[in-house]
Amino acid sequence: MNKDVHNYGHMLPRILTNLRLGFFAGILIAIGGAINLQCSSMGHPILGGVFFSFGLMCVCILGANLFTGKIGYVLANDRYYLFDVAIMAIGNVLGAMIVGYLCGVMFPDWTVSLPSKFIYGEGATWYNATLRALGAGVFVYLAVECFKRIENYPAKLIMVMLSIATMVILGCNHSIANVFYFAYAQIRVANFDALCAILSVIVAMLANGVGSILVYLLQHAIVIKPKNRA
Repeated sequence: MNKDVHNYGHMLPRILTNLRLGFFAGILIAIGGAINLQCSSMGHPILGGVFFSFGLMCVCILGANLFTGKIGYVLANDRYYLFDVAIMAIGNVLGAMIVGYLCGVMFPDWTVSLPSKFIYGEGATWYNATLRALGAGVFVYLAVECFKRIENYPAKLIMVMLSIATMVILGCNHSIANVFYFAYAQIRVANFDALCAILSVIVAMLANGVGSILVYLLQHAIVIKPKNRA
């Protein structure tokens, strides 16, 4: 049997698995975002950054599929991998949105910036938001790679916590967390700009991916093979 026919014949279970594990990861990251907002509302933003790492810790331990944790390895996998990551991203968005809407109903006192302010600060620009999204891709890749490579389990968790806490404290723009924040804001904030939110998430996803891939390339380097001369 042709290899491509065999692979495509098994795509549906693969799609459903990636969607399910992506949905699970979106929920976990949104829970981390919820903890972050709660800590920030209590006047402890640094503590919020530390506890936000709970989401990625659970993703790594439980084997969920997070877009920002997987996209950095696209060059190390086959041509189907990018499709897998796209399905994961859809699941991430759905999971984060649902938790965001639920928190919008349950917790009315959290403060989250409008999409028109690009989440992190008054007067921030697309240029600024994109650079922050690149940073998020870098820190998530580092967290996941350290979790894979370190053998000591407490050390694994400490590195994930430090990487993600640094990401949050620096105000980096994590696309899936932003989905949660925007879903919450859509419930709680008047005159919510949904189009701006969607565009912001798309830009953040692309930049998260670029940041992760750049670190992968720095880690493994690219060997450029010279072309054979006739």
